[in-house]
Amino acid sequence: MTSTIASRIGKFEEAMQQLKAGVERLSSGEATLEESMELYERCLQYHRECTDILAEARNRVEIVDPATGTITEFGEAQ
Repeated sequence: MTSTIASRIGKFEEAMQQLKAGVERLSSGEATLEESMELYERCLQYHRECTDILAEARNRVEIVDPATGTITEFGEAQ
């Protein structure tokens, strides 16, 4: 695994942890209105970061047809 991929995986895992913590805090009902708004905005940022990393990974996936040896990108018509 290259250091770039490992770095992206680390960033994804960190963003997911932060997103989960933020959602749990929001769901607890213990945050003030101001804190809730800040948490919500941060959670949106973590969500976007995770979505971007997943989209980037999806674009890199290739599927090899063992019968023909043909390589297609994930999501292309089979």
